Amino acid sequence: MLAAGFTDNFSLSFQTLLDFFRTGGWFIFPIVVCWFISITVILWKALDLRQRRHIPPELAAELENVGTTLRQGKFPALQTRIQTEPSLLGRLCRVGISSRHTTAEAAARATETAAREEVSRLERGIPVLEIIFTIAPMLGLIGTVSGLVRIFSSLGTSSGQSAEQAREIAHGIAEAMNTTIAGLVVAVPALIAQVLYSRQVERLALRLSTLLTDFLDTCWSHSTNGG
Repeated sequence: MLAAGFTDNFSLSFQTLLDFFRTGGWFIFPIVVCWFISITVILWKALDLRQRRHIPPELAAELENVGTTLRQGKFPALQTRIQTEPSLLGRLCRVGISSRHTTAEAAARATETAAREEVSRLERGIPVLEIIFTIAPMLGLIGTVSGLVRIFSSLGTSSGQSAEQAREIAHGIAEAMNTTIAGLVVAVPALIAQVLYSRQVERLALRLSTLLTDFLDTCWSHSTNGG
């Protein structure tokens, strides 16, 4: 009984969805494409921008206590950890402690350059969301105008209120409303995701900058003082 009711409700919902797309006109299809792209990018960046993936808490804690590590003579163990660490933080640390740097300024510049390049990689996909939340409502607006054109064309071709004319008016109204709704449904989540992911990239960049600056300053100060 319950299964039969669920099947009936699912069939009704699916048919309603099909009717929505069918009455939306041709402009509903590029909006659907935008939706698929948007969902793909949103899921990808949700996995890609996890802080633990780029800034492992264990390594971050070791970098924050690097002064103690240096005083206790345990820095070689930390270096070994950094050399095998695949995360973004580990890669930037390797740049900072590379033996090719002869001064603290050179190490800082190299690390800053590498960090900018890595942050640029973190931003991949986010501009796509910006494009989608810009063009999806425009596509919906074009569909709305197309529906209005159909309505006025129907009104201009017949003097009577025939069934065919009423049908064309109904189709025009459905096309106008459905494309507007579809465009906004696609644009709103894309806008929210774009803002959230941009803020997440900023937070990651700030956290990386803080950790690396303190780490390099402590290491080079200890080296300069002959520690």
